[in-house]
Amino acid sequence: MLKSYVKAFLADLATYFSELFGGIASIYTRFFHTRSLIIMSEHKVKHIPINGHVQFVLLSLAIASLSCSTYFTDRFYSVKAQVKEQNITIRSVASDRVDMNFGSVLRPTVLATGRRNAQLSDPMLAMSGPDPKALYAHIAKLEQQVTALKTSNEAIIQHVKEKTANNIDILESIISKTGLDEEELKKVASKTDKPKRAEGGPFIPADMSALPQKDAEQMLSSLDELESLRQIVSKLPLAKPVLNAEPQSPFGHRVDPFTRKLAFHSGLDLSGPAGSKIRATAAGKVIAAERDGAYGNKIDIDHGMGIVTRYGHLSRILVTAGDQVAIGQTIGIQGSTGRSTGAHLHYEVRYKDQPINPKNFLNARRYVAKN
Repeated sequence: MLKSYVKAFLADLATYFSELFGGIASIYTRFFHTRSLIIMSEHKVKHIPINGHVQFVLLSLAIASLSCSTYFTDRFYSVKAQVKEQNITIRSVASDRVDMNFGSVLRPTVLATGRRNAQLSDPMLAMSGPDPKALYAHIAKLEQQVTALKTSNEAIIQHVKEKTANNIDILESIISKTGLDEEELKKVASKTDKPKRAEGGPFIPADMSALPQKDAEQMLSSLDELESLRQIVSKLPLAKPVLNAEPQSPFGHRVDPFTRKLAFHSGLDLSGPAGSKIRATAAGKVIAAERDGAYGNKIDIDHGMGIVTRYGHLSRILVTAGDQVAIGQTIGIQGSTGRSTGAHLHYEVRYKDQPINPKNFLNARRYVAKN
């Protein structure tokens, strides 16, 4: 009984495939039957028969050629787009955000990269039709240029990382030498209300796909850190308040010049030539410009982040409260007003209304000059 069942199944299967192949053969012969190619010349008509098999082979070759041409064309434009994305990404990240001491290093490198991209001309535009061999050769050339560009971009990124880290170290050292707490200054600076800048332009999302996500995040984080530190250091009073001055009395405990008793001196006394100009040691806002007891004629300038500089014993005051002053701007003339034994400048640096040693800032200034 099992044998008869198997025989019947095989017979049905054979019938099914016979009908299937018969249907396929019927469709094949329907579309690929013998056709004649008619050629007329000199009043003669020639009939060249083309059987169905030849027609099938010719159609297969045409489809294969079209598919190959489409594949290589898509591949060509895909690689070309990758070159463009690589260049746009690196130039957008490397420019504008890192310009402290090493902008001149990046500029020629980026320009060289741009020149290389300009050389990626499109010979396919000059071709009358798709040529798979030419497409394949040009794609190989583009892939080599992509590899070279990637290597160049990685070198630029590494250079940016190294220079950024170096500049962060320098800025942190400057802050450290002033005696101020870096983290505390960052918190204060982040809470400071900044004036709204006039900005605009179309929104174009940044494409960071050409960079590994971890590298991109680290680089952007370092750039943000560098910019934050630069903003802080730019507000520190690091300039000299009076040029060609001789130190007279340091910050800290000393013998009072009037009572000859031990006392605390909240600033640094500097004596310049007669009539010396007193200059703002950092940009800021004048919050006091008046006569003030033992200080005599006094000026206070607020530099933000809780930092204020004070200039005492002036013979003349050249600014008024509310003025915005620039670093190095002349704000008064050296004098001997108030509790003073002779012409000099009493210079204070105050943080959160507490005096700190101005010499630290002058030492930090010398460190800046060396770097």
